[in-house]
Amino acid sequence: MTTVTSLKSLILDLPPSCVEFWPLDPQYAVVGTYNLDRSDEDQVETNKDAQEESDEREAGEKRVQKRDGSIILIRVKGDDVEIIQTLPTPSAILDIHFAPGNFPPSSFGVATSTGSFDLYYLGNEAGEKLTGAPEPPKLPILSHWRTFQFFPSDVLVTAFSWSQDGTTVAMTLTTGEVCLRKPVVDVEDVKDIHSVDAGSHDLEAWTVTFLPKGNAFFSGGDDSALIYWERPTNGTDGTEPGLDGEDAATQVWTNRKIHGAGVTAILPLIIAEGEMKVLTGSYDDHIRLLDVPVVGRKTVLAELNLGGGVWRLKKLDSDPDCTEVLLLASCMHAGARILRLRRTENHDWDFEVLAQFEEHKSMNYGSDSQPGVDENGRRTFVTTSFYDRLLCLWRY
Repeated sequence: MTTVTSLKSLILDLPPSCVEFWPLDPQYAVVGTYNLDRSDEDQVETNKDAQEESDEREAGEKRVQKRDGSIILIRVKGDDVEIIQTLPTPSAILDIHFAPGNFPPSSFGVATSTGSFDLYYLGNEAGEKLTGAPEPPKLPILSHWRTFQFFPSDVLVTAFSWSQDGTTVAMTLTTGEVCLRKPVVDVEDVKDIHSVDAGSHDLEAWTVTFLPKGNAFFSGGDDSALIYWERPTNGTDGTEPGLDGEDAATQVWTNRKIHGAGVTAILPLIIAEGEMKVLTGSYDDHIRLLDVPVVGRKTVLAELNLGGGVWRLKKLDSDPDCTEVLLLASCMHAGARILRLRRTENHDWDFEVLAQFEEHKSMNYGSDSQPGVDENGRRTFVTTSFYDRLLCLWRY
């Protein structure tokens, strides 16, 4: 296993919680920050237990406290990373993803600490949404597009997932609820937008992920539950999901036995011939590969202790059949890991840690990889840590 060192590091003004590269022009990435006003109390110790930290960060406090944040546009150029723009936000930012489907390719969604789902975009000096990479030497400009106040302002939207066509967003809340919404940008009255509350976890819901066809999704929560949901479909091919009526999402099965603590990351893998497996991360420090048939016993095919709560997972690359997969894991108090998942000749599965990045001295929540590889086959990563406000650029 290789220990990687940073090429460049920055100290941000506020604690970073999430980061994602812009697919349209991967030299740029957006970073979300999360600031909890602690002016009336002592600062949080950075070596607290991971579970306590996340509870305080998301919803563990009974009294109302002010949270704000920012969206930061960064540019990665060679071995350097620089801040291009910082846009303050009235809410803390918990999750951030660029929009698929018919949305402008420069637009991205944001989950906030005040119950809203917001849209932002990268534009030009005239405020127009970019449809391609900006012409040198011009730089993209961050702009707010639309706020959808879907939930009460004291509810935190902890994570979200776009459906593949971009028509629907699945969201998890600190109330434990899992909800579907349609953020239609040409409708002024959001109350008329079709929506449904799919159901709930017993405690805070932390993560949600659509399957590629969009007619099913998984959610995970602090109750150690992994839940599989299905939506009714419209259309002759049975793949176009509907979102009408109270039964727009059905809880098909729930598993609370596999994980020893909260489920914080979910990554479906479509194997050869349509077979599906699911990767999960948990506060119990483990990454797991699961076999999860719709009917029947759910089993662990492989697992590995990564030394820290596995907050997020991202697939970097795979062979066509997903029998060998390269992964990036954000491991909270253990930093970032590059892993390989591989199916052996006797059809067993195993994980191998290829590299670790441990310069973060606080909670590693936000990590992403710049699309593509360099001339030496190496990938470029941006990873962050929360309380020390550190952003690092490294390569492996």
